[in-house]
Amino acid sequence: MFELVIGVVAAALVGRLMRRKQQQRSTAIAAGEPAGVPCRLKWSAQGSRWRAGRLLISPGPLVWKPSLGSQEIVLPADLRQAGLRSPSLREAVSVNPGSRIMECDSSGGKVLIAVMPVELDHVIKALGSA
Repeated sequence: MFELVIGVVAAALVGRLMRRKQQQRSTAIAAGEPAGVPCRLKWSAQGSRWRAGRLLISPGPLVWKPSLGSQEIVLPADLRQAGLRSPSLREAVSVNPGSRIMECDSSGGKVLIAVMPVELDHVIKALGSA
């Protein structure tokens, strides 16, 4: 019984922290400040794997910063959204099954960005203004 209570309290605390962080990102983006939206990226120019990182949304060009390593990647300036879909069963192994995958086209090839639905509007607006 004690373990159940601890589990419920821990889950509530984690949920609150995640909501607070998402609200901070939304506030920063609305104020025009740079903010990093957690996502996964698959770009043929960078390899054929899904890579975890953050899409840095700022007034300048879109930049993707990988979770492992410090090399930031500037996404192509002509990146445009071509579609939006849920992950396939095979992709759901690599990305969160609840996420949405934005299919984007550019001169550098096809770019796939997997992002959670609560952050999707920020990424769509950033692609539209880039």
